[in-house]
Order: sequence, then structure tokens, then C-alpha cells
Amino acid sequence: MSWSGQLYSKVFQGVGDFSLRENDYAFGNRKFGGNAQSITKRRWVHHTSFLWDYEMMNMGYLKLPKRAPEYRQARDHSDFICRMKDYISQQEFINRTISALGSQFCVTPLDLESSDCPDDTKFVPSTRLLGKQELEECFESESGNVILQSL
Repeated sequence: MSWSGQLYSKVFQGVGDFSLRENDYAFGNRKFGGNAQSITKRRWVHHTSFLWDYEMMNMGYLKLPKRAPEYRQARDHSDFICRMKDYISQQEFINRTISALGSQFCVTPLDLESSDCPDDTKFVPSTRLLGKQELEECFESESGNVILQSL
């Protein structure tokens, strides 16, 4: 996660009190982004979800997670999270992200309307629904019990 934290520290330089806290992006002690990544032998996938905007009323439906970062300090969602849009405009975020990425990669703007991708390109899903027997086998296994306990 440190690589993405360094990248986004360039994006958010001078914006709020940005930091990578455990696996979260935060302004001060308030979370505005969460991360996940998978690293295998020849692949690295990093995913970030930013809290751009949300209805505070909807946060009341969420339960406190069983596992939480230490800096959360058992605060409810309204005291723990913040809206990213309150700190930076969408266009400024996009521009700064492109600039930060450009310092590490070759970034080439692309107009999707004029791309060479044919309109009839078919999406091939990389996941599939499990059948009843596969689900039953999973739940009977020890790893299935771990899954059930985490729900």
C-alpha cells in the first residue's frame, strides 16, 4: 500500500491533512478512501474506493465492522468518514492524479469515442456463479465455516 500512498500524497499535497492510515486514505483522522490489493507471482491488482459523496442518513444503516482500523477508535460512521468532494474538486483531483501517474508512467490521453475498439466487443466475465452443490461443499469445508463466521 505504501506505493499508492506515495502516489496519492502527490495528488493531495496541500489538501487537508492527507495520510495513508493502515489501508485507508484519510484527511486527519477521517477516512475518505479504502484500498484492497492482490499480489501474485506475475500480477498486481490494486483497487481504491473513494467516498466522493454520500447521504449521511444512509450511513445510519451500516453496522460497526467487526474488524476496524485502530484509528477509528470505535467512532460511528458520521464521525469516522468524510466526503472527498469537500476537500478537492473533481477536475482538480483528475488533473493531479494524471500528473502524479505521469511522474511514474507514460500517460497518454485517449478519446474513447475515437478508439479502435470495435462496438461489438464482447465482455468475457472472469467470474461465475457457483452451483448449489459447489456452495454446499464450500460451506461444509473449513474455509466455508470461516466465510460464514465473517458474515
